[in-house]
Amino acid sequence: MRTPDLASAARERFAQRVGPAESLAADADLLVRAARAMADRFHRGGTLIAFGNGAAGTDAHHVAVEFMHPVIIGKPALPAVSLTADVASLTALAGRPGLPDVFAHQIRTLARPADIALGISADGGCVNVLRGLREGARLGLLTVALFGGAGGGGAGAGGVGVGTGGVGTGGAIGSSPEADHVLLARSGDPRVVKEVHVTAYHLLWELVHVFLELRGLPVPQAGSTGRVDPAGSGVLVAGRRP
Repeated sequence: MRTPDLASAARERFAQRVGPAESLAADADLLVRAARAMADRFHRGGTLIAFGNGAAGTDAHHVAVEFMHPVIIGKPALPAVSLTADVASLTALAGRPGLPDVFAHQIRTLARPADIALGISADGGCVNVLRGLREGARLGLLTVALFGGAGGGGAGAGGVGVGTGGVGTGGAIGSSPEADHVLLARSGDPRVVKEVHVTAYHLLWELVHVFLELRGLPVPQAGSTGRVDPAGSGVLVAGRRP
């Protein structure tokens, strides 16, 4: 029996990851715009609220940890939570009102208008992720989506249409009816989608800090009971998040 050429197979697998990453890189301006908007919300005292199902749920954990516990020494912690972290609440809500509303219900209960809703879905078609984003938009949150799919008029089975932001040269969606900022990992392989998503939210983290530092904005520390003066004075004032 002939021994398979595993080295060639490995090279082929690496090659399969080049296209989706290059597509997102071609639309780096979309990533920059999303990060700028996120930095503005953090400056206003907002919290990042991440959510997703299955492997995307672990990405939500990962994102929250990145912002709450920066791996680069000297970077300030930024408030972030994952809606998939509390198993008791998640399973209770799955029973009633039901799995499709587990994220929307939590956002409706916990979120404030200055917050950021980050929904993650490998195919862009997870009903509860889409409902969470819609509820966030209804409440005035900044909405950011990390979706995946093979391309076309929408992201995956969800049929997420392209809104005013249009589709960039590489295939990342600028905006859609589901979110203010949508970044698409253009691949039908969920493993590749996840890898591109990890890169995308690492870059979002990095760029958010760049914008905060360039603007010299004070950042409320995680766990703070105050908020930044919405009038723009940069003074931390007492009170709940706006």
